Amino acid sequence: MKQISKTLRLLLAVSIAACCTAVTAFAAQQPCIVLKASGARNQYTLRLDTFSSDFESVQFDIVIDGQVEVPRVEWRDDSPAHYQEITTATRGGDTVLTVSIDRLRPIANSNSVELADITFSKNLSASAFSAGEEMVALDKNQDKTVYHDPAISVRSRTYESSDDSSDTLRWGDVSGSTTQIGGRKALTVRVRSGEVVSQDIFRQAAEDGLLLVLDYGDYRWTFDTAKGVSIPDSQLYYDFAVDQINYRNLSAVVAETDLVQLETAHSGALPCEGVLSWPVGTEQAGATAYLSFYNENLTRLDYRATLQVTGDGMAELPLSRGGKYVVSSRNFWSQPDTIPTGSTQPPQEVPEVTVPPEDQVTAPAEPLEPEEPEPASSLPPEALESDGEGGKMPGWVLPLVGALVLLVGGGALAYQLWSGKNNDIQI
Repeated sequence: MKQISKTLRLLLAVSIAACCTAVTAFAAQQPCIVLKASGARNQYTLRLDTFSSDFESVQFDIVIDGQVEVPRVEWRDDSPAHYQEITTATRGGDTVLTVSIDRLRPIANSNSVELADITFSKNLSASAFSAGEEMVALDKNQDKTVYHDPAISVRSRTYESSDDSSDTLRWGDVSGSTTQIGGRKALTVRVRSGEVVSQDIFRQAAEDGLLLVLDYGDYRWTFDTAKGVSIPDSQLYYDFAVDQINYRNLSAVVAETDLVQLETAHSGALPCEGVLSWPVGTEQAGATAYLSFYNENLTRLDYRATLQVTGDGMAELPLSRGGKYVVSSRNFWSQPDTIPTGSTQPPQEVPEVTVPPEDQVTAPAEPLEPEEPEPASSLPPEALESDGEGGKMPGWVLPLVGALVLLVGGGALAYQLWSGKNNDIQI
């Protein structure tokens, strides 16, 4: 009896571990629908995060509380080779946007992609949005993966409300602090996390020909507004926050020479050309670096500038639009300067720097560590690769298996404890 009790307790512990592992894996692979206020009036940018580059087709619903007019949709990649549509329907008093995309290449080359700008007829708060019941994705072989209850993240800002100005910097908040920089009249604005910059700051600064410096602490933007600004009438504010990213395919295409990968919160044209000062480390002081723009629509890195890292380790990056950028220590865009000795052929043009899909790039090798025996709960590799139809196993299978194992183990243990109290049963 004691031996059976120990065995059943071990089975229960393994079941719990397997279930927890399955749930963790399930959460990590779930894609996320993102709607982010773009800064233009009543407009959200639609993107997908944690979305495998294996997928070339996808369909999902976005549900909006109440009746909403058909929105205006501007696709980021409007190639006629793509099928992409957002249809609007009414269901139970709510408005349902059905997003359907089918391409001949990965939708998200780097597991994250901005799909479209969606402009509504009125301002919609974050609480008005929810996701549909499932997301269906297909790979190039038409193998299907279904995600139940996909995640959605909505980031909105009710800019036009007079009592909602705490996170929006306006001209009246900053206009009284001009200084001199290099003989130029300059305005330095301290921007804190979560704050955005009203378009009127740029318009007023341009009237005075100011050098506008936005100081974010670790990094800063510098705009020469004396050269003029161009701001769409619908643009209310700009979000100049910058995040460091780390995509395997971007590292691979520059042969692991990337000093930094960056993504700006604002992904369209800037109000005027600016310089982003970003720290790449004092060990790079004086080094030559190369700035490239990640053109996701064409899946390539486009050369932008050659620069020299300053003595304090800052890279001064000239930018005219937001997006994803790579700073590398090697130049992959120049033609050879000379013809090789003995060659009768002219220098060949260097091919485009094409970025492969993220899921086709092998992660850099890590130092070897002593091998540990696999836990008794490990599933065979084939159990993680496909379902009964030859496609990828749906994300809900692992949690279901773990829950069933947990149920069986718990039931067996409960039965053992009950039977141990019965003096008429001897084992």
